[in-house]
Amino acid sequence: MDDQHWFNSEKEVCNSFVPFYDQYSTDAYYYEESSRYLNKVGDTGISPMQWYTWLGLSIMVLIEAAGFAYVLAGFTIQDGSESIQIQAAIGIALLISVLLVGFTHAMGGELYRNQQIGKVRLQWNHDPKKPGVISPDLNVGLKSKTNSLDDAEPSWKQIANRLAKTNAGFTKSWMMSIITIAFISIVAVGATYVRGQVLEKLAIEEISGHEQEGMGSVFAIEDPFAESAPAELTSYNKEAENKAFKDAIDAHKRGGWMTFIMLAVIFAAMQAYSIYLGFKTTFSGKESAAAYKATYKFPNVNSYKEYYAAKQANVEQVAQSVLAHLQSKLAIRAHKHSGEQHVIHAANHPSSRNFTNYYKLRLLKNSEAPVVIPSQQHGFQPVTQPAAPQVQQAPQVQQVQQAQPVIQPGVQPEPKEVLVSDAFLSDVDIIQKVKNNELDGLTDEQIVKALKAINNEAKPETAEERLARLQQQAMSS
Repeated sequence: MDDQHWFNSEKEVCNSFVPFYDQYSTDAYYYEESSRYLNKVGDTGISPMQWYTWLGLSIMVLIEAAGFAYVLAGFTIQDGSESIQIQAAIGIALLISVLLVGFTHAMGGELYRNQQIGKVRLQWNHDPKKPGVISPDLNVGLKSKTNSLDDAEPSWKQIANRLAKTNAGFTKSWMMSIITIAFISIVAVGATYVRGQVLEKLAIEEISGHEQEGMGSVFAIEDPFAESAPAELTSYNKEAENKAFKDAIDAHKRGGWMTFIMLAVIFAAMQAYSIYLGFKTTFSGKESAAAYKATYKFPNVNSYKEYYAAKQANVEQVAQSVLAHLQSKLAIRAHKHSGEQHVIHAANHPSSRNFTNYYKLRLLKNSEAPVVIPSQQHGFQPVTQPAAPQVQQAPQVQQVQQAQPVIQPGVQPEPKEVLVSDAFLSDVDIIQKVKNNELDGLTDEQIVKALKAINNEAKPETAEERLARLQQQAMSS
């Protein structure tokens, strides 16, 4: 137990909830600056693509890729069974789908960023006070609270200060666009070609099988009593039958090729739609995602503050519930195992030891405290004040004099004027209130002074220490 009567287990419980409480510690400044950040960079109105959009787009691309992935699996694993080829087709389709979705989204973001760069360069060219080069100010940022650093700058400068992934010359980049278009073209043309070759192979096999059927079997036995048709008529019938079969095969091939071309067009259109989604859902600013996260749920700053205040209240409620459960166990354990009255009293009176007071004490201890309350010998003594001339009173605040009833020889207190309110509390009263965690009505300065004085106080002698001291005296005498 420390000087403020907090048990170590209580502090451990409170410390475990402090990070979650700090996570929802926000202010109106961050909300307002986040909105201004999006306005300056031009990302207002952009929303990132939601998970269900990602899922739907991935499923559509996967369905499109599954068809030609099965055809490719037949060529990659020619000696494999049907089951193995199906598994290979699923793997190839997943690989192609992931690459296509990633590349197209990146290309859409690159196109939007190039649009922003073009806007900056256009305004820069028409600015009569333009500098020689476009050099973004890296000191401007949202989290660093320097978003207002360029308020007096032109709009093109404000956009340039916040754009992400720009090169040294502040020019457009087409790398992802070239890679994506090349990959889409290779997949579309390659898949169509492979499908077409499979179609040609099937047509050749059909024609070959038909010709073998027309030749008949070498083991066939002719009926000697059957009348044979004239040779000219038989030849004419075979030519007509072969022509009809080849026409059917050609029609089938033309239909197959047109189907494959339509599938390629649908595939390309789907990739164009994916690029469009990337263009509309990608932020161009370096901290636009964080600014969007802070503002997209809230129409105004009041709803923003209320939302995070409710989150903090939930954390505080859970923390206090866990702390109260622990304190009830501590009270039972103190009665059973502790013989010290101050421990039992502290365990039975935990009302002032709550999560809110612990958080306030933690903030005060982490803050700077340059003023130290003077102390004498081992214990804290009230500050001695000599007689002083009467001073003119101010509204609700008066200057009072405090004298130490007993002054030790050789100690000459320095005169000091103390400003107090009508409800005057002595230093001893303040220290006692801090020890009991009764912080209401006390200023931060008073609490810090009292904490310093408590740290300088001599620890009270426990029963065990007193017994050991008396035993030592008995042995020495």
